[in-house]
Amino acid sequence: MRIVIDLGAADDPDAHGWLDRILYRVEDGWHVWDLSESPDPDVFRNTPWIRSRGVQGEWVCKLLVASIQRDGWAPAHGRRVHVTPHPTGSAELEPEPAFRLADEPLVILVENRNSDGGFIERVVKELDKPLHDLWKCDGEPIRFDSVGGAGEMRREVEKRANAVPYRPRLVAIIDSDRKGPKDPESVKARQLREVCDQHGLPCWVLAKREAENYLPHILLCAMPDAGSQHKKRVEAWNRLSDDQKDFFDMKRGLPDASSPNKQELFDGLRDADRGILSEGFGKNVHKCWNQRHEWDVEDELLARGRGDLERGIALIRKEL
Repeated sequence: MRIVIDLGAADDPDAHGWLDRILYRVEDGWHVWDLSESPDPDVFRNTPWIRSRGVQGEWVCKLLVASIQRDGWAPAHGRRVHVTPHPTGSAELEPEPAFRLADEPLVILVENRNSDGGFIERVVKELDKPLHDLWKCDGEPIRFDSVGGAGEMRREVEKRANAVPYRPRLVAIIDSDRKGPKDPESVKARQLREVCDQHGLPCWVLAKREAENYLPHILLCAMPDAGSQHKKRVEAWNRLSDDQKDFFDMKRGLPDASSPNKQELFDGLRDADRGILSEGFGKNVHKCWNQRHEWDVEDELLARGRGDLERGIALIRKEL
């Protein structure tokens, strides 16, 4: 977060301990001390927070200088919190609750922390270096959490939002489960979005069917323990249109052509392609996200994302 500290808090001896604890997290790299709103940041040097506290005041002063040099903010951070003895708006907090908020890691709530977590971490690594650098700071400033599937996510958001007197550091991410470009998102996805909107929290409902639909060709080819038919299955997948790739069930494959639940989106597929794609890539296809991090997959990932990955990163940054 970008933390703005009011001079009134710096003048209040009862606030100094809380301000120090906020700056510990700034020193850890979790947040930045934003001095962009201060007409003269050096006025902090004359507050009792620095002037009358010996070695501790010297430490605060060093962080002040470092924050001035970096212009008080970093590109990865989107949320701003104003620390003041007399808050008047939702973005303003007294020193103690401001510390409680600053001490919270950013929680990314997902359906499955292993599969969805791998997807999000790889996307961030490839597309947003400042955000990825922050992710690697000591103390786990960003962590994944899951609560047993999509159905429990709405209740978990309610629980976390009602547990604190400020907006928690939380982003919810959920599959849309859409089976075609004209289909609506699932009821569970819609309900999660609605409860997040009620509490002012970001919610990324994936534009595609599920996280695995964003896999680029280079990573899909590298699926571990894939079996002898994998290469042919990837070749058939590669012949699908972008819309078909977006809503193909990557784990379970296509329903039978005669099934009442068949997807019209896939009408006209060659019989050979339909046959090999009917089985899908299996339940472990998400492991493709963890393959060969030194490969350059940025361009392929952006092409497969069709703008939705950038939208998701922006939502994460909103609470960062």
